[in-house]
Amino acid sequence: MPDLLQYTDYRAFLRDWFVEAKQTSPALSYRFLANRMEIDPGFLVHIFHGQKHLSEKHLKPLVTALKLDKRQGEYFQRLVAFGKAKGEQEIGRRFSELMELREAKVREVSASHYRYYQNWYVPAIRCLVAARQVVGDGSELAGILRPNITQAQARDAIALLAKLGMIHRAADGSWDATDAHVSSGDAWTHMAIRSFQKQTLQLAMDALESVPKDHREISTMTLAIAQEEMETVQEMIREFRSKLAKWAVGMPKADMVYQLNIQVFPLVMP
Repeated sequence: MPDLLQYTDYRAFLRDWFVEAKQTSPALSYRFLANRMEIDPGFLVHIFHGQKHLSEKHLKPLVTALKLDKRQGEYFQRLVAFGKAKGEQEIGRRFSELMELREAKVREVSASHYRYYQNWYVPAIRCLVAARQVVGDGSELAGILRPNITQAQARDAIALLAKLGMIHRAADGSWDATDAHVSSGDAWTHMAIRSFQKQTLQLAMDALESVPKDHREISTMTLAIAQEEMETVQEMIREFRSKLAKWAVGMPKADMVYQLNIQVFPLVMP
């Protein structure tokens, strides 16, 4: 069985569990499992595929069907509660409850990954380390960023990036950026990214007033397209981002850090 305590998305665990269980028990099916849980098979499929949530009524029967021990059962119940959480406060509280049952090392790494996305200046400092020579504990970076942050925040960001292996101290005492990255595939990370995106949108609004026009590019357009072509628009944006990222990575003498936001959203109801 997949290691449940490594998951932060209960439905991702269910999908992996089903694939593995099917290898040892070919007769296993959604219908068989649904009968044991006394639930509609079609609804169970929606749960496994991330389209619906597991109800409180069917939680314990599923824990029994999965043959989870006491600790695993408690973790799974918290995992479901976390998956249903709404609003940043509840999400944060449910995430903390989830981490309580994890091994200390795994809990520390997960919390660190969460913190990476919580504040806009952490990714900015990582890029700054890649672009300029940074020495010491990072305190001097506080006054370089726009808007300024505190020295304590700058020091914490450097310490966090080092813990994640995203920067390392060179022989001369300066910091170098590495190729390590944080995956954004899990549900909890998506929520942290949403918070990060809100912050960067606010930074863009502030830049309209505080940054000279020749130092920024903020443009807007309103257009009419067929609703079914939205996937085409999304793919065009992804291609542009990928091309820009490759171009930036290959730049030999980067000396500035910029934030790029691209937004496209409907202005009418479908």
